[in-house]
Amino acid sequence: MQEEKLNAFGETVEELERLSQKLIKTIENQTKAVIASNDKKIEEFAERYTTLQGAFKEQEKQFIDQLQAMVPSKEERLKLEHLKETFPQFAGMIDQWEESLGTHTRLLKRKHQKLNELLEFALSRNVELMHSIYSLHNQKNMHYSSGGDKKEIASGIAVNKEA
Repeated sequence: MQEEKLNAFGETVEELERLSQKLIKTIENQTKAVIASNDKKIEEFAERYTTLQGAFKEQEKQFIDQLQAMVPSKEERLKLEHLKETFPQFAGMIDQWEESLGTHTRLLKRKHQKLNELLEFALSRNVELMHSIYSLHNQKNMHYSSGGDKKEIASGIAVNKEA
């Protein structure tokens, strides 16, 4: 009975690994789409990421539920290594799961962080670009008031507006 639970748990671990690989690939594609400024691809990969993230969270919950069912309750935080106490004969396999999940988690976190940094950079560049465009536009649309003061015509306001 316990070994069946362990086998089902192994399948959950494999599914988590598969989903994390898909998430990593999707983030890489999102990054390429952001660099290429391809709106449609950005949207497509954002939707795909959201779908995969939902499936990953469901699988993660299943992982935790299965782990809790197999490991005797402890005061400390639940860890995969506690499974080795229950199944010492499968310690090697459990170590592999732990290593693989840790590697995928770190890589996923790093890719996600790089994408966020890229998006923040793109946002700041867009803000600066818009500021420059409007500044140039405003410089070209100067006029003098009846008092001789230099005035800007705000963008979007008609040129023949009375001062």
